[in-house]
Amino acid sequence: MRIAAELFEQLGYERTSMSAIAARVGGSKATLYGYFASKEELLRAVLDHDVNEEADRLLHEFLVEKDLRSGLIRLGISYLSQHHARAASIRTVANQPIAQEFYETVLRPAWQRLADRFATMMKEGRLKFADPWTTAMHWKGLNEWDMLERHLLSANAAADPNDIVTAATAAADAFLKVYASPAEVGEVAL
Repeated sequence: MRIAAELFEQLGYERTSMSAIAARVGGSKATLYGYFASKEELLRAVLDHDVNEEADRLLHEFLVEKDLRSGLIRLGISYLSQHHARAASIRTVANQPIAQEFYETVLRPAWQRLADRFATMMKEGRLKFADPWTTAMHWKGLNEWDMLERHLLSANAAADPNDIVTAATAAADAFLKVYASPAEVGEVAL
């Protein structure tokens, strides 16, 4: 899967063949088809693994910080950095028949994990009560602002790390102004 991911990233989905993947692995195409019935199935497996691994890492980044603002900033920096690194994969999926399935079975559940974390924080009194899914999507949107479009449309080939920190910090501060509970606001200097 790692080699397939590298080739999908380097060559694009359409130009990556099962033969090229098998050759890079050092095995046969028949063996590869023994594990994955099609190139599309291999792409699904690669994306599922990448997104779930990344979601675990991002939630860990968020939870290791002592205060909510620092956690949100760290989460935003990690999310934006990784998101920019994987923009080619997102473009690949967007043009494939598996796009809707990918969203429903991989991306949406990954975002649901953040929504569930926010729901827990609401119950703990750290965030105001609101719809957890909407809260997670607001956080996502605040972080992405115009950087997503610039990157997806290749207006900037590589995201500037300073822009990422600025975006994540502004997003955390705006998010906290809307969603932080009064007790949490007292602990966070905005």
